Amino acid sequence: MQPNTYSPLYTNDVSSEYLRDLDQPCHTPEELAHFHPDVQAHVRGMEAHVQAHPAIGIFRMATQGSQTRDGGTVMQGSLPVECTLQDGRKVHGAKVGDRVEYPDGTQAQILTGAGKANSHMALVGSRLSNGDEIINTPQNTFMWIAREGWPWAEDFLPAMEG
Repeated sequence: MQPNTYSPLYTNDVSSEYLRDLDQPCHTPEELAHFHPDVQAHVRGMEAHVQAHPAIGIFRMATQGSQTRDGGTVMQGSLPVECTLQDGRKVHGAKVGDRVEYPDGTQAQILTGAGKANSHMALVGSRLSNGDEIINTPQNTFMWIAREGWPWAEDFLPAMEG
């Protein structure tokens, strides 16, 4: 896959306003009133959790076309998750083990991601076998939300030596 300069690229850098918007309720009180009482209770519980643990950051899913700090590009994603980009192209999510190719023809493999419980999905911030790091992605739909006081699994973007 050739990188497309017509699609925007997204990072994990977002504004405080963007994070606050992630904490807004998905349903109005009027909408919620029409839900089954069990569903109402579940939604209210989720809303209470969000208020107790506000968003403090995000991690976007890496896909075909994601770029690295040192100029590499994820050439093919092997996750069954497919995203439609703003320019209409469809790309698959990348995961640990997928390759990154550099303009000089060298390659590296993705070593870290969202962990086993999350299908080893690669993220903006994933580290590579050559010490490089994924810095952006052409998709803006799939992301993990970091929440205050809510820990990640040990294998979620683990720190790497060197």
